[in-house]
Amino acid sequence: MFWRKKRPLDDFAAEIRSHLEHEADQVQESGQTREDAEAAARRAFGNVTLAQEEFYRRGRWLTWDRFSRDLRLALRLLWRRPGFSTVVVLTLALGIGANTAIFSVMNAVLLRPLPYREPGRLAMLWAGDSAHGLYEGRVSLLNFADWKSRSRTFEDMTIFAGQTFLLGGNDGPPERMRSARVSANFFPLLGVEPALGRTFSADEEKRGEPVVILSYGLWQREFGGAKQILGSDLVMDGRKSRIVGVMPASFQYPFKDTQVWEPMTAHPYWATRDRASPRSFSIWYVLARLRPGMGWQQAQSEMTVIGQQLETEHPENRNLPEIQVVPLSTQTVGRVRLSLFVLFGSVFLMLLIACTNVANLLLARGSAREREFSVRRALGAGRTVLAAQLLTESLVLSLTGGCLGLGLAAASLRALVAFGPRDFPRLEEAHIDPRVLLFTLFLSLFAATTSALWPALRTGSSVARSRQWSTVADRAIQNFLVVGEFAIALVLLAGAGLMVHSFLRLQNVDPGFRPDNLLVMRIDLHVGKSAEQQVAYFREAIERVKTLPGVHTAAAVSTFLTSDPEDSVVIEGRLPQQPGPCEDSIEGAFFETAGIPLLKGRSFSDGDRKDSPPVAIINETMARTYWPGEDPIGKRFRFSTQQTSPWLTVVGVAGDMHRQGLEKQVAPQVFLPHSQSTDDMMDVIVRTSSDRLAIAAAIQNEVQSIDKGVAKFRIVTAEQQMEEQTAARRFQTSLLAMFAVVALLLSAVGSYGLMHFFVVQRTNEIGIRMALGARYGSVIALVLRQGLTLAVLGIVVGILGALGITHLLSSLLYGTTTTDLVTFTAAPLILLGVAVLACWMPARRATRIDPTVALHQD
Repeated sequence: MFWRKKRPLDDFAAEIRSHLEHEADQVQESGQTREDAEAAARRAFGNVTLAQEEFYRRGRWLTWDRFSRDLRLALRLLWRRPGFSTVVVLTLALGIGANTAIFSVMNAVLLRPLPYREPGRLAMLWAGDSAHGLYEGRVSLLNFADWKSRSRTFEDMTIFAGQTFLLGGNDGPPERMRSARVSANFFPLLGVEPALGRTFSADEEKRGEPVVILSYGLWQREFGGAKQILGSDLVMDGRKSRIVGVMPASFQYPFKDTQVWEPMTAHPYWATRDRASPRSFSIWYVLARLRPGMGWQQAQSEMTVIGQQLETEHPENRNLPEIQVVPLSTQTVGRVRLSLFVLFGSVFLMLLIACTNVANLLLARGSAREREFSVRRALGAGRTVLAAQLLTESLVLSLTGGCLGLGLAAASLRALVAFGPRDFPRLEEAHIDPRVLLFTLFLSLFAATTSALWPALRTGSSVARSRQWSTVADRAIQNFLVVGEFAIALVLLAGAGLMVHSFLRLQNVDPGFRPDNLLVMRIDLHVGKSAEQQVAYFREAIERVKTLPGVHTAAAVSTFLTSDPEDSVVIEGRLPQQPGPCEDSIEGAFFETAGIPLLKGRSFSDGDRKDSPPVAIINETMARTYWPGEDPIGKRFRFSTQQTSPWLTVVGVAGDMHRQGLEKQVAPQVFLPHSQSTDDMMDVIVRTSSDRLAIAAAIQNEVQSIDKGVAKFRIVTAEQQMEEQTAARRFQTSLLAMFAVVALLLSAVGSYGLMHFFVVQRTNEIGIRMALGARYGSVIALVLRQGLTLAVLGIVVGILGALGITHLLSSLLYGTTTTDLVTFTAAPLILLGVAVLACWMPARRATRIDPTVALHQD
């Protein structure tokens, strides 16, 4: 190895000595003296020192010796200039750290394969109707059976559905958890094995055996990780199921909070509802594995044909006739892919600005070291040697910045995981791994090369000259770098401005209700209670809550801020229409509590009982959609195409409410009285007037005292629920805005550094100007003109670049175009203001130059 070079060099020297002695012995045998023989042997061999140097040059030690020498010199020089070294290292650490943190998220979300066997062959199959804007619809058992039997491009298909259950209750109220009802081939299709025990078999599924598999988290929390748990019973909703296995900690499919997996036939719903369900009863998700050698286009073409066949064979059920094939990786991370690429592009531009600043600093420092490099060239050092010295210094700075940036990335990553949206896919899997370390090393090398490229090329290219002057080429490249960083900063600032403006517009959307002082709690009665008991419970809960101090009014609704549309609706006298409106049951004074105006008709009354004619209140969008230009009061409709389904009579029209999210259009909505459409799980909403936290505790105690068997529930504010709906947009907007601010600061630092160097370079000139009577204002104008000219050029280039790039953000914007006038006016003005501040300090310094001192400088 290179650190064992002494022995080969000594061996070569010994070989030369042996050769010379052998030659001398041969010459001596011819009759010459020993001294003459040795001299003759040396003359015949040539220059011994030259031979040793040639051997050294041809060996692998010269490169290492030069690098180690450059490394020692770089460390010594940088140690002597701690201010310069600290600024460069921190600048690079900021850029490298931000890139590493975002790349860690991209690595976990986009690059790391899903933790299943051959995940590239897995896909979700959805029912849909693109003509009516319906996608990702679930499937009925009958349709699934036809899909599976007719498909030849898929190796296997499995179905699953989400369910909830109540666990516990011995030491307090039970806890509501999520379970997954799956078919027996669910785990083999994914290619996952349990960490403990086994999965259930096809025979167990066929017989409806009450067996369950636990999640790793539930196993640890409830059973302390005991291996003896296999064969014991888990009580869910009062029914016992035998535990046969425990899944690994990394397995959380199909839902992020899945705690239990059980055969689809083991749940009571199978016998009472699912087994004989019609083709229109679509509650199942479908997961499939592609056959080897088949492509997604082939699979989609085949499933399209199957969908058309089923539509023809079953004309009585035309709901969601299309079949959509979506690769599982796309299904998992598709909605955040663009956001991650935008964020990564932003931090990379930020790194370019950091490298530009460092390059400017190295150029300025190189100008101050011109004499040193010229003297070294005069002593025999080539330009390559001097360039290598600068590259080594830059490499030391970049690697140091990379190490510090890695620490910043680790801390930033913990913050991203902690404060990121809860529904951000695979975010919790982000961590520093070997791929991230290699990426950080690459960034460090990239930063070193980018920063030192021009300074290294310019090193020693001119004769020794005064440190006060630099070449025209040096000035041009410095100006170019500053223009470039202002242009990049404007692109970032414009992108962040568009996102911020879009988010502000979203926040100003009227939700259609009053979220202030509104509490929301999800109460789950679950199975076991009759329809009458469900109605009685929620009525009693509402009445009790209304009696508490600080409570104005209370009500209940199936779901407050989310609701899915029905497949179809039949308006009396018309053909079925798709899609149908959203449907929810309400109890109590819902519209008054939520702050939703009742525009026409009446609210529900005590007379709207189970045995009275079915009635409904619709929202303004439904009235406008299905009865345009007509009075909807008294109109009738129903959700099912079956003749036995009851007709619902419209008795009121309420104002629109953004229940699916502020950025989405209001969907047609139907509200039904809870007594006529019972639900065992509802959101109770409470309008308060004082301290919400104190009232929340009193509400929880009061509601829980009605029935100890009701699951634990959490009370949140309506504002919190609305924030959760916009969490992903807020997350990406905040990050992009933060990167833009950092880019703005780096640009200001770069502009300040260049103007400071400009003042130092032209100290003599400024001194002469002031000696000849130049006024304070003219000196200020000289410096500002130099800096602002570059800033304006950068802003112009940046505007052109932003107009060409920001169209990529169009799908992420709400109510804002990619050429938004406000953004493209504010961003240049902000950047110009920063440039003025950055140039002002060097300009002030220039006015304090003493002409006498300046003229005595070299």
